[in-house]
Amino acid sequence: MKAEQRFVLFMACIVAATVGGYLARRTGLARPTWAGRIMSAAIVGCDAPIAWLAIWFLRIDSGVWKVPVAGAAVGVATCLVGLWVARNRRMAATDAAVFGLQAGMGNVGYTLGGLICFVVWGIQGLAIEQMFCLMWPFFAFLFCFPIGRHYGESAGAISVHASPLGYAVRTLWRSLADFRSLPLYLATLGLVLNLRGVAPPEAVREWHIIDALMVIGICMQFGSVGMTVYAGRIPLYWKKALGTAGLKFIVSPVLMLGAALAMGMEGMPLYVCLILAAMPTALYSVLMANIFGLNRDLANTTFILTHAVCLIALVPAMALWHLYK
Repeated sequence: MKAEQRFVLFMACIVAATVGGYLARRTGLARPTWAGRIMSAAIVGCDAPIAWLAIWFLRIDSGVWKVPVAGAAVGVATCLVGLWVARNRRMAATDAAVFGLQAGMGNVGYTLGGLICFVVWGIQGLAIEQMFCLMWPFFAFLFCFPIGRHYGESAGAISVHASPLGYAVRTLWRSLADFRSLPLYLATLGLVLNLRGVAPPEAVREWHIIDALMVIGICMQFGSVGMTVYAGRIPLYWKKALGTAGLKFIVSPVLMLGAALAMGMEGMPLYVCLILAAMPTALYSVLMANIFGLNRDLANTTFILTHAVCLIALVPAMALWHLYK
């Protein structure tokens, strides 16, 4: 399959899955409560083997370690900028957490960021994207989750039972012991096999295994998002969502460019990091809004708006890339 055909296929899957999930809920064929279980199944059944295979195929050089370090640093910095903006705008705690965390949590996985890297650079681009994502469990569960809980407690959504440090440590341990952290461990396995010089199976390329797993995972995860969306509530939050979009598409890439150049990145690692820094907000941020009693309608609105903006910009960009490559 040619790169442009793969891109069109995956974009069609994203749109169709989201709309399909929404219509399934509206017609009673699906329930919003199913979304979490479906997302969990996609993480284990699709995310994990993709991480394993992509890292195994990676051509490692001395500068690859910079990719996840830059990703984590810029994610934290962008979240903090978002939380600072929310505080100055005097947002309610349930809105402020969503606004800040969605600014720094990007859709860097194969559901968009990894997809773009795969289409443009093949397995090598996807492998660098997977190296970028090695920081994700630590960024999400040690930094983002405790902040989400803190703001939920501030709003009275849940009660306080532990010190922030104690809770942060326990949260990290629980996340690492959770079966949904399997992508981290399989990515580590892929890295070990790579460093030991074990040749990856060529059947992965010949049978398009990664493509198939991506399509399945996209349909499951975006379909789950569609199940939780209530269209009538979107107009109430578009201004705040647009503010988050500004942080995602302007502040985050600028911070990444500075960090990457300061670390001496160049070539494909630099380009991949810049692309991933400009991705729309992550599926996990919608999940967090539900877990910690935050504003789920704002989370859904921001998720939809940032993806819409990104996809609108992607179409001409990918067309120009295909024209001049």
